[in-house]
Amino acid sequence: MTMATVVGVRRTRVTAASLRLAFLQFIADPQWLVPSMIAPVIFGLVSYELFRGAGPYFLTYAILGAGMMSMWGQTLYGSGWATGQDREFGTLEPTIQAPAPYLYVVLGRIVWNVVAGLFGGLIVYVVVVVAAGGPPALPNPLAFVLLFLFVMVTLACVGIVFAAAYVYTRFAGFIQNIGEFAFYVGTGCMFPVVLLPFWTNPIALLFPPTWALDALRYVSIPGYVGFGWGWGWDLVGAVATTAIYAGIAGTVFHRVERHVLEVGDLSDY
Repeated sequence: MTMATVVGVRRTRVTAASLRLAFLQFIADPQWLVPSMIAPVIFGLVSYELFRGAGPYFLTYAILGAGMMSMWGQTLYGSGWATGQDREFGTLEPTIQAPAPYLYVVLGRIVWNVVAGLFGGLIVYVVVVVAAGGPPALPNPLAFVLLFLFVMVTLACVGIVFAAAYVYTRFAGFIQNIGEFAFYVGTGCMFPVVLLPFWTNPIALLFPPTWALDALRYVSIPGYVGFGWGWGWDLVGAVATTAIYAGIAGTVFHRVERHVLEVGDLSDY
């Protein structure tokens, strides 16, 4: 077995162990059910009742808005807790000093957040479809599913960047609370970004989910008019910004690890 293989196995085991622990913590702390599963269902039902009969694709809008609320809420709060729990329990420095890169510990937690978010989105879908009496009209179900999963990847990358940034601040909870609904609106989770004032669009395009959600609406809602360049360039922009976010996260975590190895703690943050 080569050294690269050993390192790969070690990182895989760390990610799997972190994912398992995140699952057990989720089950042990039922408060997470409110932002990730209960609140989005209520928003979905309210959206459905408000816009009932507004057109053949209003049901898709209601499901996408509430489903993304579940997924982003879980990603945002879970990402904050991904590093915050180590700071609170006093295990941040020992975990970073372990042989496996800390990025893979956080990755396991983020993966669970994605799974929990998908489960919450599925609950939203089932409840709204039952209330509507049938599923939404989708011209290309396969493309919708694939793009929906890709949206989750973009959310995960944003979550990893936030988790990295939270190492440098003790105000993660404050950032989460003010950023949750701003992100819903600013990236198009609730409704298309193009409905917002034009000056907000360049800011929204800094986030990968903005591109991915616009592409998702193009393939799921015939006649949808979002950004003028169409769903193809939306997809290119989503891939590019996702790669940039992943690179930023890896760089930040590497810097944090080097700091801990050199200084021994993160007490100055």
